[in-house]
Amino acid sequence: MKIMKNKWMIATIILAIVSIVLAVLLSQSIIGSPQKAAEKAIEYINKNLLTPGTTATLVSVDKEQIGNLRKITIEVAGNKFGSYISIDGRYLFASEPFDMNKEVETDTTDTGSTIENTGTVLDGNFNEAKDTEVCTENEKPIIYFFGSSGCPHCVWEKPILKSVIDQFGDTISYHENIDSETDSDVFSKYSTGGVPTLVIGCKYYRVGSGEADGEEKEKENLKKVICLVTGNQPASICQ
Repeated sequence: MKIMKNKWMIATIILAIVSIVLAVLLSQSIIGSPQKAAEKAIEYINKNLLTPGTTATLVSVDKEQIGNLRKITIEVAGNKFGSYISIDGRYLFASEPFDMNKEVETDTTDTGSTIENTGTVLDGNFNEAKDTEVCTENEKPIIYFFGSSGCPHCVWEKPILKSVIDQFGDTISYHENIDSETDSDVFSKYSTGGVPTLVIGCKYYRVGSGEADGEEKEKENLKKVICLVTGNQPASICQ
């Protein structure tokens, strides 16, 4: 009887070990699939990070693995940018991962804004540049937009800004700088180094997007600030 009991105990232990191994293997094959993790990331982005009407789609999943991460390419509003996901489908990273085995060169350049401001002057977190005249091009106030295709906040802001800009027609001059060093003197003057950066007539500026206020409120905020530099023109918009 004792021998039979020992055999059942051994068999039970072996069965338990086999079950655990199978569970781990199944977990790795399903949860650890880069494609599944990427699809989960897209679902999360669409559900939690984008406004209604804007959709992210998966373009590709890189074959090369960086530690427990895979690079994925996402498309939002016609713009593509890279992000990183953990292959277990748990974490999403919006920017490049740092290799902590490599030294990072220290940049001693001062990238801070050189503009003095009077603080926030309007809804939308816009600041007013102190003692600054409205800058123009062909007698039209210039609107500068600085962003990156790899920045989800820039991707969110760009179509909203463009829809407002189009309403002002030829009363303003629009400079859109995405992944470009054009107008770098303006960028370094008004930005802390972050994007998106929006400079309206060199008189008002903001580093960051208007996502916190939502799309409709952001459009309203943009119109108010642009009207300040156009002298409330056109009247159909700047009432």
